[in-house]
Amino acid sequence: MSPNSDHTPSPHTRSAPGPQGLPILGNVLDLRRKGVLSFYVDAWREFGDVTRFRMGPMPMHQFVRPEHIRHILVGNAENYVKGFSHDKLRVSLGSGLFTSEGDLWRRQRRLMQPTYTPRGVTQFAAVVTDSTQEMLARWRSIPAGEPLAINDEMTRLTMTIISRSMFSVDVGEEYAQVGQAITEILEFANQASFSLIDLPLWVPSTSNRRLKQALAILDEYIYGIVAERRQRPSGQDLLSTLMHARDEETGEAMDDKQLRDEVLITFFAGHETTALLLTWTWYMLSQHPEIEEQFHAELERALAGDPPGADDTARLTYTQMLIDEVLRLYSPVSIAARDVVEDDEIDGYPIPAGSMVTLTPYVTHRHPEFWEQPEMFDPEHFAPERVKTRPRYAYYPFGAGPRICIGKYFALQEAILVLAGVAQRYRLRLVPGLQVLTEWRGTLRPHRDVLMTLEARG
Repeated sequence: MSPNSDHTPSPHTRSAPGPQGLPILGNVLDLRRKGVLSFYVDAWREFGDVTRFRMGPMPMHQFVRPEHIRHILVGNAENYVKGFSHDKLRVSLGSGLFTSEGDLWRRQRRLMQPTYTPRGVTQFAAVVTDSTQEMLARWRSIPAGEPLAINDEMTRLTMTIISRSMFSVDVGEEYAQVGQAITEILEFANQASFSLIDLPLWVPSTSNRRLKQALAILDEYIYGIVAERRQRPSGQDLLSTLMHARDEETGEAMDDKQLRDEVLITFFAGHETTALLLTWTWYMLSQHPEIEEQFHAELERALAGDPPGADDTARLTYTQMLIDEVLRLYSPVSIAARDVVEDDEIDGYPIPAGSMVTLTPYVTHRHPEFWEQPEMFDPEHFAPERVKTRPRYAYYPFGAGPRICIGKYFALQEAILVLAGVAQRYRLRLVPGLQVLTEWRGTLRPHRDVLMTLEARG
């Protein structure tokens, strides 16, 4: 049954199935006991593709079917907004493009869009390849057999790439401190999202103190970038575009607080998710030598030993399929939330105004109705002939509709160039006996450092 776009529920609606909650608390304790992602996956397995539950007094519905995703994110997107569900993110991340709504979001999206088009991102390819080569040069000094935490290496690399590309600065030796501060903010927001009682930030709790320390580190770094740019203007990067932008009605420029929010969101989203994508890709290649061989064969065939560039990405079709498959199983953003503005109905279930919906790519990407052998790691899931037979929104790692991730093309180009550049020099081997599990901490992360050794190629 297709979603009903009529906002007036029919008289034959019925409540969706779901886990029995406690009075007042609803399902909060179950969620905390199981963990956020496990709670949603278990609810789908037990109750099906539409699940109802409560977080305290808040009614929520989980949706995982492609037609439901399309209805919420595309067909009726104006009714499903980033409102209350993102308030706690705004406490730490501010009101940048990711968290804003309405006129502010439309203005900021319009300003930033040209930087992130498929053509626009090609200007940053040299930054990606140069940064990758610098990392490889540093790796050459590492003693043979010494393990590297590849998750840290990929974070450092993507942080360097986004800071050079978008802000013409190099995070350099500050990467560890800045990266840890971003992690603290993300974990605070993740924990706060499912708490019934929020302590004001002036209360000196452990979590509040850690958040304030993290924000102080990031504010010092970001406001320093803005202040330096005001002293020495540059006209080529995203920060310059934002600083020179003027409101169409008032003629006013963004103040430092709005610039800070946009820089923080761009910095966070521009490195965290790509670092995770690269980390999971190296991990999966180490577990699947036959897929790694096909990946290497394509690089040798397409590049013939030359370093990769922007013009090469379209020819690396198996590499793109490999990335898609990693994003299918390990989408960094595995859960998304939206607030319901007006009453709606989906598949005969009433979705009341003021409630919340969650979309779970982690489940949709493993749904056996839409994926052959859904738990198997197989880039052939994305062979063109198989993609054609699959519903459009059975796969949506970057979201969909008006709020689709603005950095999609930047991230995909970056991932292809980094993977190709590194794989031309090394095979990455997981330390024997190391087990790596997933852990949801605002993004889908490895539960521990992914320790790997370098094996030189050719």
